[in-house]
Amino acid sequence: MTTNPTTTDTFRKIAARLTMFRPQIDLTQYFAGPDPNVRLYGEKPYIRHQLEKYGVAAATTTLDGVTFLPKNWDELIRQLRTAKTPDGFDAFAEGQSPEKSSHWALDLSMAATIGKGFREIWRPTLSDRPLSTRDLPGRHGFGLGRDRGQWSDGYSSQFGKDPQPQDITSLHFAVAPDRVNVHIDETGFVFEGADGALTVGPNFAHHAGNELWWKSNPHPHLPDWAIEHIDLILPNSANDFSRLGLSVDMYRRKDLRVRVTGSCGIFGGFECSGTVSISGTHDLLGSKR
Repeated sequence: MTTNPTTTDTFRKIAARLTMFRPQIDLTQYFAGPDPNVRLYGEKPYIRHQLEKYGVAAATTTLDGVTFLPKNWDELIRQLRTAKTPDGFDAFAEGQSPEKSSHWALDLSMAATIGKGFREIWRPTLSDRPLSTRDLPGRHGFGLGRDRGQWSDGYSSQFGKDPQPQDITSLHFAVAPDRVNVHIDETGFVFEGADGALTVGPNFAHHAGNELWWKSNPHPHLPDWAIEHIDLILPNSANDFSRLGLSVDMYRRKDLRVRVTGSCGIFGGFECSGTVSISGTHDLLGSKR
């Protein structure tokens, strides 16, 4: 029996994130309902089957997100164009916008997008982590950092320096008359500069390699499992632009995930390492944790 897509973790996470905008975006008001005759052959079979039965489909990951058969799709485009952050800033950048000049890098990132593409604009925020002498210039052998023992930054970047690292993910909408997809890209790369102009940052390289080329393109000689469960690790802000490698979901279900990661540093010697991470939820005390 197929689970109703709107009860899945993928749908709930995306729906919760859409409540952060002003006004809040409620996807359900744009659902056209099921269509047993839907023929979207570009979609994975299990996505197509959900669309036939429910009119909406939830993928196993937020990277593939939620797809649905739309009604009033032009009204959804209008809402995305006018959506604001709680601080009153524009929430999304539109690819090939009729109202703004062309942005070649943004438009290039929309190459695999059906219909109209909208990317959430990432705005950096200051960390609450207290300043440290490790933050001073010269800590790699010049000035106050001279000869002081410390972790290798290239190595320690795998484990995170800030107890509350910045969220660098971003929503991506693809809106067309026959279907809408909304998913969460793992590395936000469209951000607003100090002068208010949109800028495509260096995280675009990771996005293009892992999420556009590896995840979005067909690889006929590889099983679907490999594409869905393996992520490429390319230089990006989460690893200080210092590592290359692979991350593999060895086991994944709703309440448990086991991931094995192996990567090598690209600066200061060919240092490699591997990690195993286990995450999940339980309700041993009557509430999920």
